[in-house]
Amino acid sequence: MRGALTDRSDVTVWGESSERAFLFVHGMGGSKADAEMFAQRATRHGWQTVSVDLPPALLPWECVPFLQDAVAMMREQWPTIGLHATSIGAWFSTRALSGQPLAGALLQSPVLDMVGMIEQMMASAGVTRDELESAGEISAAEGTVLSWRYLRWAEQHRVEAWDAPTSIIVGENDELIPRICVDEFAQRWGAEVRAVPGGAHWLHLPHELDAVARWEDGSLSREDELDDAFSQVPAIGVAGPRADGRAAT
Repeated sequence: MRGALTDRSDVTVWGESSERAFLFVHGMGGSKADAEMFAQRATRHGWQTVSVDLPPALLPWECVPFLQDAVAMMREQWPTIGLHATSIGAWFSTRALSGQPLAGALLQSPVLDMVGMIEQMMASAGVTRDELESAGEISAAEGTVLSWRYLRWAEQHRVEAWDAPTSIIVGENDELIPRICVDEFAQRWGAEVRAVPGGAHWLHLPHELDAVARWEDGSLSREDELDDAFSQVPAIGVAGPRADGRAAT
């Protein structure tokens, strides 16, 4: 990523001038325009929003350096940076920003265990690890392409540090992300988890959008007090991790 943020066609900067800005990272099939409603809420709380179009192939060895460059450029303008990332955008972001100082992170329907997801797709397609390594790529159901390079990249780039105060929202019935993956991430890194009753992976129905809006607004309200950022958002469906690491219902 080169050139000033405001000069780039794959970047939109939202809101009035501020010393704080969120990096907004979309999911598969999304775009920088997806940030509009969040950016409006963030502006009311004194934040700007920098939304980006990820490299179109959504390959981690392209997207992760892209996001690292974006944040490096943001730090030249904004002393305080937060993250809002959705689905696979959250997976790229947690790899790109692992160990970096962030005021807080909001992760919506986040992919957190890509290795497990790929292994599940391999099992469903009847593809063994040796077969994938030998072939390099194998076409599976519904146009999915299993990639040995992608799997190995995911195995070699796990999150080793995540210090940002983090809040996660997921659909109660997310068909893509096993809840145990979310709970394990939350337990390891001290994140809180909220679940939208009846929600799927794509939170787009009116009641789901309302839940997301309340989650975002609650998080932003508490971001004014950085010590409490993202740690006490009113519950939507499921409370944060219990002492045993599982989410209370």
